[in-house]
Amino acid sequence: MKYKLIQFDELTSSNDYLKDHYKELNDFTICRCNHQTEGRGRNKRKWLSDENKNLLFSVLLSDKKIISNYKAISIVTAYSILKVLENHQIDNLAIKWPNDVYVSDDKICGILLEGVSTNELECLIIGVGLNINQIEFASDNNPTSISKALGKEIDIDSFQYEVYDYLVNNIIKLTKGYDFYKEIQAYDYLKGKKAYANIKNEVKKITVVGINEDYSLRVIDDKQQYDVETGEISFHID
Repeated sequence: MKYKLIQFDELTSSNDYLKDHYKELNDFTICRCNHQTEGRGRNKRKWLSDENKNLLFSVLLSDKKIISNYKAISIVTAYSILKVLENHQIDNLAIKWPNDVYVSDDKICGILLEGVSTNELECLIIGVGLNINQIEFASDNNPTSISKALGKEIDIDSFQYEVYDYLVNNIIKLTKGYDFYKEIQAYDYLKGKKAYANIKNEVKKITVVGINEDYSLRVIDDKQQYDVETGEISFHID
């Protein structure tokens, strides 16, 4: 599958650029920038990245058949990043539902899926922030990077194409009916963990059962079981 890559030194964010220009861009346009002045993650959290140290990009999806798979696209993106890292001999990889990639207990990649709608969903934009050569982080959330995991610097300009190829090919496989569930299930970071979760505006102590076949998350408290979708739950590990 062919894609078009456009690159910038600086943007507010690559997601913003694609949201502003999606009507004039082709499906599978990839926008990469070296520095984001207003990078963000889920729940409007800031995404901070040293300039020219990490891989920051977004993918435009506008084909109706592709975006109808929006529930799976986010976690399949995380799985695609994970497999590239695994090919580079990084160990102890996992997916923290719904779409973060972890090395042991340290986050190495975050993903933000955004849609543009008028009367219907017109496009999806996948935003990816993958830590490559950054060593020090202004965060309390234990981030890591490829460079920290492998003890060497990575040529980002070469590495990026491996990531794009793997991701685009997996999205195409998804739209053709390929089921990634069993593969993803093997990397479920939260399975069996206890957490405090905000469910329907009520904080509950829960145990995570694991990722379901439809990529929702099953959790239980002392009274009942819940299947929650992306965006319906926020929690921190106990």
